[in-house]
Amino acid sequence: MGTAHMDSSMTDLISGWVQHPCVTGGWHLEYVDPVAGFNISIVTGPKGSGLMGTIAPGQPTTYEAWFPGLSNPTGYLTLDEIRGIIMYLREKYRDDAMYRD
Repeated sequence: MGTAHMDSSMTDLISGWVQHPCVTGGWHLEYVDPVAGFNISIVTGPKGSGLMGTIAPGQPTTYEAWFPGLSNPTGYLTLDEIRGIIMYLREKYRDDAMYRD
């Protein structure tokens, strides 16, 4: 079975958050995928913090994520959207591994 069909509960984006070292009220998660081994840096902070993810009362929290292979982060994503991208990346990593020597 391909990794894209795996239960997304294997994608823990809840544990391990720490206060962002440079943004007051900001949070950072360094996610290491347990299936494919890639790293994703995910951050969020108060509106106006300069991050492309915001914590705002009464609004859904959004996140900025730096995915492997990209030269810039992607912003204003929900955790569900990030999980979906992770599932896609797992499938791509699995497919790429099939064609390696």
